[in-house]
Amino acid sequence: MVNKYYSNYFKSISQGLEESLYYANQQVSEPELFFETIKHALIKLRETKSKIYFFGNGASAAFANHMALDFSKNGKILSRSLSDSALLTALSNDYSYENAMLEFLKIEGVTNDDLVITISSSGNSPNIVSVLNYCKENQIRSLALSGLKKDNKSISLADYSIYVPMKTYGMVECIHQIFLHLILDESMEIFEWDREDFQNMNISSFKL
Repeated sequence: MVNKYYSNYFKSISQGLEESLYYANQQVSEPELFFETIKHALIKLRETKSKIYFFGNGASAAFANHMALDFSKNGKILSRSLSDSALLTALSNDYSYENAMLEFLKIEGVTNDDLVITISSSGNSPNIVSVLNYCKENQIRSLALSGLKKDNKSISLADYSIYVPMKTYGMVECIHQIFLHLILDESMEIFEWDREDFQNMNISSFKL
């Protein structure tokens, strides 16, 4: 019997990417306009030396740490994530886990010039919703990545949103990571297609 699991998995990844929806101010946006808008927002962040704050839980927290690293080191936009376990547990203990990320934003002194990016497969994690509510109330720009059910709270709160219409966490998480690298690579004008040389991030032979 031929094992088709891997081919079905690949097809599902492709389907999830093709069928994802993009929102600007809760209105559906065409992909070309959406990504062009995000690209220019990132370029402005770089020019003004503003910051990006990444938030997620579990695997999405690992993605948040990963992208804070890549945007800071490679993208030249100072980026932060709540990766300090001592700080996370202190804020969770003193304020509640639901508000730990929000209190971190306040400590960091987030401003209207910064960008907050949330990563949540369900889009309904209370601590993510708390951050997005704060951003909405204080006119802080936000980009939310979500999945699973289409009526999730992240879409209704974020200025910009990417929704992945898949039913399983692993699939949503994989596609979220692709989107995160897409927006970083586009802002850096890195491309895979039509190139013959290899990218190298080591400072001794750095090449985008």
